[in-house]
Amino acid sequence: MITRAILLTALVGVCVVLVPPATPWAQVAEAPPTPDTLVRHVRQALGRGAVDRARTITAQTTAPPEVTSMALALVEIFEGRPTGARARLTALVDAGDTSDALLELGLLDLREGKREDGRRRLDQLLQQTYDMTPENSFRMARAAYALGDVRLANTAFQRTGPLPLQKADMETTWGDMLFEKHQYGEAVRSYRAALDADPGWIRAHLGLSRALAGEDLVTSGAALETAGSLAPSHPDVWLLTAERRLVADDKPGTRAALDTVAAARPNTPDEWAWRAALAHAEGDEAAVEAGLRRAFDLNPLFADGYRVVGAQAARAYRFDEAAAYARRAVDLNDEDAGAHADLGLYLMRTGDEATARVALERAFRLDPFDTVTFNLLKLLDTIATFDTVESGPFVFKFPKDEAAVLAPYALPLAHLAYKTFSARYGFTPDGPILVEVFSVHDDFAVRTLGLPGLVGALGACFGRVITMDSPKARPPGTFSWQATLWHEIAHVFSLQVSDYRVPRWLTEGISVFEEHQYNKAWGRELALEFARALSMNRTFGVMGLPDAFQRPRDLSLAYFEASLLTEHLVSINGDAGLRALLSAYAGGAKDADAFAKAFGRSVDEVEASFKAFVDREYGALARAMADPAGTGERGGGRGGRGTGGRGATPQTLDALKALAATAPGSFVAQWSLGQAHYQNGELAEARTALERAAALAPMAHGDTSPRPLLADIALKESDPARARRELREFLTWDHDNVEAARRLVALAREAADEDAEAFGLRVVADIDPYDVNAHVGLGRRALARKDYETALVELSVVLALGPPNLAEAHADLAEVFLGLGRKDDARKAALKALEQAPTYARAQDLLLAAIGGRS
Repeated sequence: MITRAILLTALVGVCVVLVPPATPWAQVAEAPPTPDTLVRHVRQALGRGAVDRARTITAQTTAPPEVTSMALALVEIFEGRPTGARARLTALVDAGDTSDALLELGLLDLREGKREDGRRRLDQLLQQTYDMTPENSFRMARAAYALGDVRLANTAFQRTGPLPLQKADMETTWGDMLFEKHQYGEAVRSYRAALDADPGWIRAHLGLSRALAGEDLVTSGAALETAGSLAPSHPDVWLLTAERRLVADDKPGTRAALDTVAAARPNTPDEWAWRAALAHAEGDEAAVEAGLRRAFDLNPLFADGYRVVGAQAARAYRFDEAAAYARRAVDLNDEDAGAHADLGLYLMRTGDEATARVALERAFRLDPFDTVTFNLLKLLDTIATFDTVESGPFVFKFPKDEAAVLAPYALPLAHLAYKTFSARYGFTPDGPILVEVFSVHDDFAVRTLGLPGLVGALGACFGRVITMDSPKARPPGTFSWQATLWHEIAHVFSLQVSDYRVPRWLTEGISVFEEHQYNKAWGRELALEFARALSMNRTFGVMGLPDAFQRPRDLSLAYFEASLLTEHLVSINGDAGLRALLSAYAGGAKDADAFAKAFGRSVDEVEASFKAFVDREYGALARAMADPAGTGERGGGRGGRGTGGRGATPQTLDALKALAATAPGSFVAQWSLGQAHYQNGELAEARTALERAAALAPMAHGDTSPRPLLADIALKESDPARARRELREFLTWDHDNVEAARRLVALAREAADEDAEAFGLRVVADIDPYDVNAHVGLGRRALARKDYETALVELSVVLALGPPNLAEAHADLAEVFLGLGRKDDARKAALKALEQAPTYARAQDLLLAAIGGRS
């Protein structure tokens, strides 16, 4: 069954066995089937993927013909032979069976697109009056679930009670329903309960794999691997395997998995839907339509066919195409809540929020239990309260209390990025480009994926839509919102220039590269971590980057290395080479052909030249970051804030001196010695060692940087000028360290060092734009040098934030307006100042100046 979780599942690579496999069914002691329990035993064998066992016990039974016929129908359904199953079930229902046969026939009707017949049969089953035994409750739950009556189904599931041979089936089916409604935690509990009842239940392993895919890739992959080890030919195992391999862009593996599905259960709509999705990934539109036709021949109402292809288009960031497939799904089956929900989600990713709301509201009416739909509708209500600012190719949406603070900086930065990238890539993207900024991180997560969470992400780009955290979404000093905006706008260009065919490693590499091009500290936060990985020969290289992007543990360094590869590619053939590379991907080329077209080099040649580039640019740093023998120290982590570091190392001071002497090129040895001397109060010795460390790794961040300690030493030695220099150099690399910036401002103000104070204030305002004092300082400095345009920006933000002295803030603005020749605005601002302080002489003088200049 296709669910919307396909859209939300993280990339899953090759699965590895990480837990012991469950005990195969053949090793589980069980009583032989009796005529009364034949159907239950057949269900149990099929649930374990033991179709041969199911056939054997039906062939050897002494059960009555009607019982045997029911059991055989179940086997035929499992094997994808619905014609024989339908004949058997119809005969049983015509003979008066209103329990299992009626249920299975109704479900078969729905699977074949005979919606009205299926509903009629399942309604008939639900309307019967009978004792609510566990078996009857389970039948009712399955019927209600199939009809979309989640409340009734949930109640019936709760009443099933003990089901010795059906416990695993019941819990798994309940888990499937909970999973479809995005109740992943509850679904996991059901799947685990199923496996407690029967460790060999294949659908429970597969359900667990799906439910955990978004948060625990290790366990998710292990669950799929376990299912495969227990039932190597189970079609559902291979259907999920095909999905995972397609997500991982393993097209041959996808095709092989689908061939195995076809051998075990031929000609199912699901198989053909995934073949159509594979064809979409290969750019074969004719095969897409052919696969969908085959699926619809088997089920004329199989909207999931369009949904699977739409999901593949969405994974490729082709959201206009994804929305088009979702519309076809809706047109095919207007009662499919998931199709409407998909349409709403895809339209939000194209920026069409008004039409998205219509689709989502329809989806919610059909299925009020879909948490993603509920989340998106609630979020649209929140976005409706935002301030919209249109500027050139951009439409920004800010929370009302942030618009006046962020817009003056976000809009000029966005326009500069647009101008820079338009020139570099020779391209004007389709627009408008919608940028939505969220002060609550979970709102950003819902706007991006439909669910809260999304740990580690700061922004996202869908081609024409950018979503991102505002500075309020995280503690000040934990990220640069401006770097995030620059990064995401770069994605707009790399995605559109390549017609959305750029591989992930390259679009991310380009965006981080572009960060660094604009600001040397941006995009280089992981330089020391990369150098350490390089020292241990643990980098990825050109051919290893695609796989690294599918491993969460490697993702941060993969971003960094991809940016270095982009830098290297530009060094080979300039911006023209980068444009040619993206154009090659737009034409459908893969890495080998794309490199040949853009650079005239094979992948192996690029690999070799990239290695030389990395060695040249980072070899010295890698040697500095390597562990000196015997220390076990790690250098290069971003670390926390402050100047105390991690404390003295376990080695004695003499041992550290000896190590530093024998390893003068080791950052770890010099930094550790310097810190130890500092903690012992030996400032001159500490300074010498820390200066060596700083020279070896000038871009060190946080507590791993020697510069905050050097600043402390300078202050202790009564050299505040050097302390300011150290902090300023530190901030050129640790660009979002707001605490260090505030410290620099305080020291600079005390020394009347206007240049250093202005530098520190700019860092503070950029990282924490809600620091009103930073804007006051910047605005008044601009006013003093008669830079009225800058002063207007800063002092307008001061008013938006609510200054401590409102009269003075209005007077500052009045002076700015006078400088700009806007006498009427100056008069209004002066009057507002006088409303706050009627005797304020400065405001009176400004008012007179404004009035005197009026005609």
